[in-house]
Amino acid sequence: IQRANTDPVVWIVPGFLSESECDALQRKASRRMTSCVTKNADTSRVYKDLSRTSTNTNVPRREVPTVVSKLKNLTLCDDEARFEILQVLRYQAGQHFSPHTDGFSGPITACGFWDSGRLVTVFCYLNDVEKGGTTRF
Repeated sequence: IQRANTDPVVWIVPGFLSESECDALQRKASRRMTSCVTKNADTSRVYKDLSRTSTNTNVPRREVPTVVSKLKNLTLCDDEARFEILQVLRYQAGQHFSPHTDGFSGPITACGFWDSGRLVTVFCYLNDVEKGGTTRF
């Protein structure tokens, strides 16, 4: 594990997923990609999220047990109930997700836990590109 940044703390885990695991996630996700949406916490209304131009889908944990096992080991958390559903995002040339934070406040957060927010966000890049593809922290 390599520390890439201190504020915020960012770690890199080279080879975290195998090429075959990345391919499997891409195959599962590609069939169900849709425009990104968000949910208004006050009204529960779901609408297209204009801050994200990418597409995304959720992949149930039961469909990728080896990935979930690796996430449990990485986070030292054996309780899957504490994990959000896995999200796969696809960015085509020129697409973006506007600057944002991954934390939440309020009584029930987007991940469904009482007043908890996200403690850890894990990115797994499923492919590589020659140009672009920047993530800034």
